[in-house]
Amino acid sequence: MVKVKLGLKCKDRSECLELAEYIINYRGVRGKSITYDVSDDAVIIEIWGPKVEVTTVKRIVMSAYKEWSKIKSWSKGGGSIELPILMKIIGKPFISEALVEVLKIMGYNAELLGNELRSNAPSHLVIDVAKGLAEKLEELVKYKPKASLTAKALITAYAYMNSLTVKEAMKILEAKNALKIEGYKVLVLSEWRNLLRRLISSS
Repeated sequence: MVKVKLGLKCKDRSECLELAEYIINYRGVRGKSITYDVSDDAVIIEIWGPKVEVTTVKRIVMSAYKEWSKIKSWSKGGGSIELPILMKIIGKPFISEALVEVLKIMGYNAELLGNELRSNAPSHLVIDVAKGLAEKLEELVKYKPKASLTAKALITAYAYMNSLTVKEAMKILEAKNALKIEGYKVLVLSEWRNLLRRLISSS
């Protein structure tokens, strides 16, 4: 049996409590082999057990701390967030390209660089938009599971920005000759980003 002690820095007691909760609830952290103590500027974590298990839990704890630090930096205006972390925050998938276009239409800078979203939009707004798009995507996948990726991007973005259900959005988009619907298949008839902007401005 071995024991490892880790000291993880945080700004104040409130933030340290938030960090401790994030780590303890992180997937793969085993409650039976870990304890923690919170101070005003750190979370002290002790892990004990067989060497292999302790090494594994330590690695997971440090991954959790790194992820939490990135989220805190972003929430304080860091300007970028990794898409897997944002997906984890939302808890559901969404079309990242649709998120970028909606943020741009709302007047913010936004771009995807590899696996990272960069935007000057406040983090709470990005989360709200991503949640809305995720809900529309969930609705769309149940209704038309074989819709193309560009169709999913257009429909979810258009439905979200106009506060429509997916079915309502698709009916309008089909009437405007933006979509071609054949059974479960849904295709976009032109470049979806420009199409979305024209449709939003006209509505």
